[in-house]
Amino acid sequence: MRTHIWTAALLVLVGVALPARAQTTMEWKFNEGEKFFVEEVSDQKQSISVMGQDIKMGTKSTTVTSYTVKRKAGNAVTMEMKIETVDVKAEGNNIGGGMEKIQEKLQGAVFKFTLENGKITKFEGHEEFLKKLADGDENMAKIGKMFFTEDVLKKGVEATFTQLPGKAVGKGDKWTKEQNVPLGPLGNLKNVNNYTYKGSEPDGELMTFKGTVSWTAPKGGAGVGDLFKITKANFKSDDVRGSMLFDASKGRLVRTSSSMTLKGSMTMDVMGNEIEMEMTQDTTTTSRVLTKNPKAD
Repeated sequence: MRTHIWTAALLVLVGVALPARAQTTMEWKFNEGEKFFVEEVSDQKQSISVMGQDIKMGTKSTTVTSYTVKRKAGNAVTMEMKIETVDVKAEGNNIGGGMEKIQEKLQGAVFKFTLENGKITKFEGHEEFLKKLADGDENMAKIGKMFFTEDVLKKGVEATFTQLPGKAVGKGDKWTKEQNVPLGPLGNLKNVNNYTYKGSEPDGELMTFKGTVSWTAPKGGAGVGDLFKITKANFKSDDVRGSMLFDASKGRLVRTSSSMTLKGSMTMDVMGNEIEMEMTQDTTTTSRVLTKNPKAD
C-alpha cells in the first residue's frame, strides 16, 4: 500500500514539474461589418463504363463567394452570402454543357443565414434563388426544386464553418467530424473525417485529415422523376485526405485542400430498360479565404 502511495505522489510531482502543453484555440471569429471572400476551385474527372462504352468527362469550376457579417449576438452570427462569380469549364463528350449553364446561373444569388453552434438556425433567399435559376423555364424549375433544396444549400454553407474543433487543442490532438451531403433525389453522401493538429507553420496552424465517404439512397429509392430510377448502387471512398491552415489570431481559415476518389457501380431503370454502369470519380478541391475579391478588376 505504501508503494502505491509513493507512486501516486511521484506522478503528481512530475505532473506539476512538467510545463503544460501549449494549446491553440481553433474557432472562427466574426466581427459585425466585416466582409471576406472564399474562392473555391474544384476539379472533377469521371470515367464511366456503360453498355460496353467508356466515357470520360471532366469539370473544373471556380466559385467566389462573399460573406458579410450583419449581426453577432452571443454564439449566433447572421451573415449575408453572395455568389459573386462562377466559372465552369467542361470537357469530354460535351456532357457537361448543361451543367455549365445551371452552375453559372448561381452567379449573383444572395442568401442570408444565422449560424449558431455550427448549425444554421435561419436561412433566407431560397425561393428567390429558385426563381432566378428557373428564369421562366418550367423544366429548369423542376430541376431546381429537386436538386437545390433548402437543405442542400444549408449543408453547403455549414460545411464552410464546421470543420474546426471549436476548442483549444495541442499538437497531436485529434478529432472527428461527420457531414451528410444531401444530393436531392439522388440520395445522400456521408463524409467522416479524422483530423490531426500538426502544429504551427509560418502562415498559420496546420491540420491534416483522412476520411471516408459512402453513398446511401433516399427512402423509396433514388431517381429523377420519370426519367430514371436507381435500383441498386454501391459507391464509396476510403481515400479522402487533405489539409487546412488556420490563422488563430484572426480566427479565420487561410486555405484548405482535399482529394477523393469515389468508386462504385449502379443499376438504373430507364423507361423500363435496366442499365448497369461502373464509375470512378476523382475530385480535388482547394479554397482560399481572402479579404478582397480575387476576380475583381
